[in-house]
Amino acid sequence: MPEIPDLEAIRHYLMPRLEGRTVTTTFAPIPWLIRTGAEDLGSLQGHEFGEIHRLGKFLLFFVDDGRILIVNPMLTGRFHWVEAGAKKPGMLGVVIGFDDGHELRYSDQRRMGRWYLIAGPEELKTVPQMEKLGPDVMTLDEDQFVALMKKRRGQVKASITNQEVFAGIGNAYSDEILWTAGIHPHRRGATLAEEDWRRLFQAVRSVLEESIGIVDETVQGEGLGRKEEWRQHMKVHRRAGEPCPRCGSEIRGQTRGGSETNYCVTCQPLFE
Repeated sequence: MPEIPDLEAIRHYLMPRLEGRTVTTTFAPIPWLIRTGAEDLGSLQGHEFGEIHRLGKFLLFFVDDGRILIVNPMLTGRFHWVEAGAKKPGMLGVVIGFDDGHELRYSDQRRMGRWYLIAGPEELKTVPQMEKLGPDVMTLDEDQFVALMKKRRGQVKASITNQEVFAGIGNAYSDEILWTAGIHPHRRGATLAEEDWRRLFQAVRSVLEESIGIVDETVQGEGLGRKEEWRQHMKVHRRAGEPCPRCGSEIRGQTRGGSETNYCVTCQPLFE
């Protein structure tokens, strides 16, 4: 699932290509991905795209008449920026053509993504999941983060991936953040001290900021459309059985509900 570094890289790639471009054509081969109704997509024709923002795991495309096109790519949503005659990807769901001869295409192997076209910022809370969305984690300072986390008594990984607490962190980057902070993913919040929460905040910032730079550089070089997220730089996620980069112990892997959690039992003790 795309997380903050993936979506920031996509945003950085698309904004200079889309901003100021006029929509000339729209097409929705999988119309029900557009939850406001596929016919609403056609109303974008003749309008210019503006800035692209990110909120949690949503991308927000601003239109010149004040409307916002919101995309939640979920597990397998992928963006493509190609010339109009380029070969079409599998499970093509949405196509928006622009006046420079390029198309913004969206494919989705599991067809789980959702698109919404709203009148403006005042309607953000009408978008499913957004009405309960916590603040974007990248907007929080250390004290704000610690205040939110001190209220969480359950397992730490579940807390930092809870989008109602704060938005943007998913399964993959939570593994990297907790490894960097030296905190076991199944430790309960009630066992953590003030210094642990502050160390966790520093890990959130360092991991996400470093990863944004790495993924951004990769996307600028190779473009969009890769089937898998950009994960080669990760130190523990999906590396079960490999040695820990910090201590050399074996990285463990646990799968629950279809999601894999990876951690080092030496660097991230469950009990202290």
